[in-house]
Amino acid sequence: MNKRHKKQLKRASKKKKEKAQARQQQEHLKKQMNMFDRLPETCSACAKVFPKTREAHMTWKVTVRNKEQQVRLFCPDCLEKAKTAVENNNEV
Repeated sequence: MNKRHKKQLKRASKKKKEKAQARQQQEHLKKQMNMFDRLPETCSACAKVFPKTREAHMTWKVTVRNKEQQVRLFCPDCLEKAKTAVENNNEV
């Protein structure tokens, strides 16, 4: 085997690996997009209605659990309450 042939094999192997990773990432994204229809219309903690504004999309938090097929939505107020509760727990 000459150097050129080894380089070709190495390049082909690398390309195959990159394609597999891209395919895996695409599948993961596809699964998450399929969960989009499960997005609740209210906060999962306080039932506050989710306003369909740009600001709300930037400040509210969405969590997705693929195994449980569960999507949760949290408003900024509930996020702040959860954050302070965790901080208080860590201080004790």
